[in-house]
Amino acid sequence: MKKFKFLTWTLCLLTIPFFISCDDDDEVYEIDMATVHDSEGNLSLESDYFGYLPVSNKDILTYYKANKEGQRILAYFQFNEDDAKKENRSIKIYDLYKVLTKKLYEMPAEKEDSIGNDPIAVSSIYTSRDHLNIFFTYLGSNSGIAHMLNLITTEESQVDENGLLEVEFRHNLEGDNEVYPQSGWVSFELSSIPGFTEGTIHGIKVKVNNGNGEEKTYRIKWLPTEKDKSNKLSFGSFSNTKTK
Repeated sequence: MKKFKFLTWTLCLLTIPFFISCDDDDEVYEIDMATVHDSEGNLSLESDYFGYLPVSNKDILTYYKANKEGQRILAYFQFNEDDAKKENRSIKIYDLYKVLTKKLYEMPAEKEDSIGNDPIAVSSIYTSRDHLNIFFTYLGSNSGIAHMLNLITTEESQVDENGLLEVEFRHNLEGDNEVYPQSGWVSFELSSIPGFTEGTIHGIKVKVNNGNGEEKTYRIKWLPTEKDKSNKLSFGSFSNTKTK
């Protein structure tokens, strides 16, 4: 296994780009969000920026229990030198963060209390080809309690004059204490949003309870999919962030 300098890795973790390359002398390491695909046990990634990526060390996906079809991950990887001239270059994954991956929940009124609406901050929100991706921070006590995150519509959700469907990003503390900031990523399948597959909506308005009685709304329109390096990703230690 190739070794890379600790300082370079630390700098990569502390950087908040969206897609990023980290250079260590002649070594180049990449960080990107990706979707895991499982074709009869043959695991591969679909990177938001690079597209289809065969994986040479598939065991790391199994080790992190990220080997499920459709699972989103934040991957730290390197292209294999032997594949430099191939169209579909394979990669070796050095580390990954398993991203909570869910569908939108069409919430009936009687489920309001269980879904919760505790404060949560959104640092980055963007759409990839098939997902709405959110980088969040909430307060917890590192107690091992998994906080519940959901993207929901309610019985009152409407489509506005611009064709944007009202949705809400909800957080439930699940009885945890609000002490330390804990951050992470969550991805929601766009196909689960009413009207997306049918093409009857042009985007969404995501409402978020920021705390202190404040509510923020993020407006996202469906745009032609472009491979973009300018969005912001974060790769760090999310070991104290537990979600469901």
